[in-house]
Amino acid sequence: MHVLIVGCGVIGVSTAWYLARGGATVTVVERREGPSLETSFANGSMLTPSLSAPWNSPGVWLTVLKYLGREEAALLVRLAAFPALLAWSYRFLRNSRPDRHEVSFRKNLKLCNYSIEIMAEIRSETAIEYEAALAGVMEVCRDEAAMRRGREHSATLATHRVPVEELGAEAVVDMEPALEAIQHELAGGFFYPADEVGDAYKFSCRLQAQAERRGAAFRFGESVERLLTHSGRLRGVRLRGGEEIEADQIVVAAGSYTPGLVRPLGVRVPVCPAKGYSLTAPMPEGLPVPGHAVLDDRYKAGVVPLGGRRIRVGGTVEFTGFNLELSSRRVANLRRLLAGVLPRHAERIPVDEMRPWCGLRPASPDGVPILGAGGMDGLSLATGHGHLGWSMAAGTGKALAQQLLGGRRDFPLAGYELSRFG
Repeated sequence: MHVLIVGCGVIGVSTAWYLARGGATVTVVERREGPSLETSFANGSMLTPSLSAPWNSPGVWLTVLKYLGREEAALLVRLAAFPALLAWSYRFLRNSRPDRHEVSFRKNLKLCNYSIEIMAEIRSETAIEYEAALAGVMEVCRDEAAMRRGREHSATLATHRVPVEELGAEAVVDMEPALEAIQHELAGGFFYPADEVGDAYKFSCRLQAQAERRGAAFRFGESVERLLTHSGRLRGVRLRGGEEIEADQIVVAAGSYTPGLVRPLGVRVPVCPAKGYSLTAPMPEGLPVPGHAVLDDRYKAGVVPLGGRRIRVGGTVEFTGFNLELSSRRVANLRRLLAGVLPRHAERIPVDEMRPWCGLRPASPDGVPILGAGGMDGLSLATGHGHLGWSMAAGTGKALAQQLLGGRRDFPLAGYELSRFG
């Protein structure tokens, strides 16, 4: 079987690895010059079953209205993006009903838990190095209201096999001495030992090399102009230069650009771009290196140590279409977050050494990825992961590869397919 994958982000490369490992002939077409140079390049770096809840929590519409157009909002909707978002937003708000949100949360958590298991499998089989840290993730809370929310969330996670430990302010600093400077500001926190950290870009590069050793072919710097059909079945792609490549199955894993690729086929994929920001800086010398990624409930973002040499600050979501311009005010928000969590580190890092980045996360209206059968013979989809792409990548790749190859399915994709949207 020849499988062609469009897109070589962390989802595409994970799928390529498991298809090649399973004996398929694999071709990956990617418009950029290498793997994971877009949404996966400098993401938040955390694999977080603890953060499986979709963005559209009950009452989210009040939050959106309250912070409409305000740069400090964790979830910001630009007025200019409203016309293109109307149909998607209606579905987004419908799925914020408590019963629907709970179903979506359970689906995400199930896939995140599975993906954590598959990450361990990949490390065992390949020994690839991607600055993985398995020490868990810590969330800090600044007041009792945040602690109450954390307890409610912890109780829900506990029913789904996600371990959580509640900590007082002193215990937070005992576990993470790098937070000593803000101990007086903390009401406490929560520790999620199953969460992980790693550089998604490095992971993608290393796993691409492993897939190549298994025979997968990667064609970088090649853009797909259109998908080709014959007798109602997808049969291949035409590249921008005119070359056509035929395949038995085609997986479109092109993130936020997936809907535009499949729309000419009459396939409607309800995914829209949601811009996320990060800031990466060198770890200052002479200060303690944090042993854990730290989420801050107040800022809805996280500070992540990478390999002991870098600090990455990531978070926030901005609906602004396909605009990839860096907002200086949103970047300044991340600098304030770093100063609020690690003030001594922040004051030692020159602003010109803090590298800002943004990428477009593909968001589905129910907050659950769209995986598997794509509404036409020969077409499979892998998109819509939102803020959980890195958390779900390995599990997505293996589950989709098993479905395409037939036989054993450790993680059936029923309930994740496009057909759920009717």
